[in-house]
Formats: sequence, C-alpha cells, structure tokens
Amino acid sequence: MKEAKGPATIVELMERFPDEAACVEFLRKLRWPNGFVCPRCGARESVTIRTRRLEQCRACRHQASLTAGTLLHRTRKPLRLWFVAIFFLGRHKTGISALQLQKDLGLGSYKTAWSWLHKLRSALRERPEFRLTGLVEADETYVGARNERGVRGRRLAGKSLVAALVENRGERAGSLRMQVLPAASQAELGPFVRGAIDQARATVKTDGWSGYRGLEAEGYAHQPIPLARSWGDAALRLPAIHLVFGLAKRWLLGTHHGAVSAKHLQTYLDEYVFRFNRRTAKSIAHRFARLIEQAVLTQPTTYRAISHGSA
Repeated sequence: MKEAKGPATIVELMERFPDEAACVEFLRKLRWPNGFVCPRCGARESVTIRTRRLEQCRACRHQASLTAGTLLHRTRKPLRLWFVAIFFLGRHKTGISALQLQKDLGLGSYKTAWSWLHKLRSALRERPEFRLTGLVEADETYVGARNERGVRGRRLAGKSLVAALVENRGERAGSLRMQVLPAASQAELGPFVRGAIDQARATVKTDGWSGYRGLEAEGYAHQPIPLARSWGDAALRLPAIHLVFGLAKRWLLGTHHGAVSAKHLQTYLDEYVFRFNRRTAKSIAHRFARLIEQAVLTQPTTYRAISHGSA
C-alpha cells in the first residue's frame, strides 16, 4: 500500500475531512484500494451507505462494514473524531496524554480517551521485515519504579527492564527498537537482537554483558566493549543508546508524568519508537497516513483486553 502524505496542520486536516462523508470515502479507499470485492459472492459493484458506514453489494445485497475487523470496529463515535485523535498522536512532537485528548475532543470520559490511545498504539509496532543495519548499539535500562540505594546494574527490583537497539550513524542515531524483557539473559536478549537486525549487514556493539554471548557463534558480527575496566564512560562508548534512553525517560515523565504501569509500558515504548523512527520533516508529514493505514490493517481489540494488558 502506497503511503500518502498526511495533513501538516489541524486546518489542513479540517479542509481535507470537512465532514463524515469525506472520512468514509477516505477509509473506503484504504479498505479496498483496488475496488470493492464482496466477501460473500465476490462481485465488485457496490453502493456506499455512508450514514451507516456500509458497503452494499449490488449482486447479493450483502452489507460489509467499513470498520469491521479494524481498530475502529463497532465504534459509535464519528470517524472525524478518530481522525483528529490520529492526527494528534502522529503530529505532536511528544504525543498526547489521555487526559489532554479527552479535553481536546470533548470525550465523555477519561476511560474512552485512554482506550482510544491504547488501541492506536497497538498499531504502531515496527514491521519485522524492516531490520537494523550498520553499527547497532545494544544495551538495557530500567524504567518505572524507585531507585534502590546501594544496588546497581542489572539487579534492580521493582523496575521494568527495557532492552534497546539503535543504529549509530555517526553524528546522529538511526532507527530504533525497544522491548520490555523479563530478564537480561541470553534467553531473552538473544531473540530480541536476532529478531531486529539484519545479520548480513549489521554489527552489534555491546558493553560486554554476558547476555549477548553466543551472537558470534550464530554468525552475527559482535563488538563487545568491557566497560567495567573504565567505569563512567558508558555514554561515550555507546553514545546513541544512552541518548535514546535519556530521551525516552524524559518523554515518559514529561508527557505521561511517569504514570505508566509495567503491563502497558510496551505500548508506550512502541509509540516512542514509531515517532523516533519518523522524526525527519518528511517522515512527520507521513505519520497521519501511516497511522490510519495501520489502524485499518490491525485487528480490533477491546477495553477489557487492553486494561488487562493482553492487547
């Protein structure tokens, strides 16, 4: 599916989608880019019932819902409100909190705004076929709970362990991946690294932690740099990854005031990675279209599944 340029301002958004009919037509083209195909009889001619978001087959009169099987499944709210929510999530430099979204859209409850954002975040995970290349820094950090006096490194309790991989492009950082892991072991870090990098075109640079052992045996280029011998220079030896960790933690504290539970942390990290990987001016202009496309392709979920951390 070809990615279209999205609206750059809220004024442009309103001009492109002045009413519900415009939103329905836009979504219809995303659902059936090559023309409608009836899921029952295979016929290609239909009538659009915009007031009910339905496409009715001319041959068998079967009615196919425009939002069925998408993140907007069974929504009763106007599509225009969803489009504004998607615009805010994609265009704002630091995203938007559920409380702010509730106020800006005039939603009836915080619960609705919270579930909307989590549904949209579920569509933000990077496609597995896009792998990291070049010099890739790998490390872990802890997010979310109190500091423990006298305890350092990978032994902290009460915090969420977050592993990350980021391309070091010299003067700047390239693409990023982040994942909440239960432990910094080979059994956890190994699959994370292997699932995110291009084996033939990437070299993994680490701090020498044992969790990354075994990469060479599997054919991965690995540059372990023991930092224990030179305490304090981790940020100099792995600059890109430490920059990422600092920015991500400030984002969680600034936009969400640190109020992110462990069971939902991954969805927030997915949002951060999505925005980080599309931070250029050209990429920002495409965020809106990319988000809507992903919303159409992503399976629906429920508030119950989200609130229990299973979505």
